[in-house]
Amino acid sequence: MSVAAAAEREDPAAPVFFLSYWRPDPPAFGAGPPREANRFVMRFFDDLTEDVNNLIGSVPGRDPGFLDVTRGGGELWEKRLLHAAGTCQVFICLLSGPYLTGSEWCAREWDLFSRRAVVARQGPVAHDESAVVPVLWTPLSDPLPPAVADVNLFMPTRLRDDFRADYQAEGLLGLLRTGKEPIYQAIVWRIAQHVERVRRHYRVEPLHLDGPGDLRTTFERGGR
Repeated sequence: MSVAAAAEREDPAAPVFFLSYWRPDPPAFGAGPPREANRFVMRFFDDLTEDVNNLIGSVPGRDPGFLDVTRGGGELWEKRLLHAAGTCQVFICLLSGPYLTGSEWCAREWDLFSRRAVVARQGPVAHDESAVVPVLWTPLSDPLPPAVADVNLFMPTRLRDDFRADYQAEGLLGLLRTGKEPIYQAIVWRIAQHVERVRRHYRVEPLHLDGPGDLRTTFERGGR
C-alpha cells in the first residue's frame, strides 16, 4: 500500500504518540480531587510535543500526542484512554519502578498497543523494529519484567558518550532534577526524531476495544 493510501485510512483524530506513565491512584471518594500528572511529566510532554510538531508539522486542531492528565475513572474516561492507545502510532512509556509494579493501567496500555499489528508503509517490517518506545524516566534497580525486556530500551544515538551515560544513570527525571538541562533537551529531541521516523516508515493498525476486558494488568508473562 502506498503512503498516500495508508494515510487516507488513518483516523484524523488519532494521536501520533501516546505517553504512558505512572500516576498515583485517585484518592478515596470524598478525600480530594483526582491527582494530575506531575509537573515534570507535563514538562516532558510539552517539550516532546513541540519537537514533534517541528518535525512533522502541526496537526490542525489538536496536539500530536496524548497524555492522560487525570485518573478520574468512569466509562467515558476508559473509552477515551482505550481509543488513544488503540489508534496512536507510537507508544512512549516512562519507565520507573512504580510504572512496572504499581499500576494495572500502565500494563493495560502497554498490552493494548502491543496487540496491534505493525505494517511497513513500504517493504517488510524489520524484525527488531517496534513502535513501543520505553524511555528511562528514573534509574531502575531491578531487572525488567520479560514483557518489557523484549523491547529495546530507547537509547539516543549521535550524542556524546557522557550524555548517554548520564541518561542511563539518572533517567530523564534525574536529568531535570540535577540541573542537566542540555542533556535532557538533546535526548528529548532524539525521541522526537524517533517518533517521526517510526511514523514515516510504519503504520500501526488500529484496535478498538469497548472496555479493558482481558487486557493484562501486570508486566509478568501469564499474569493478569
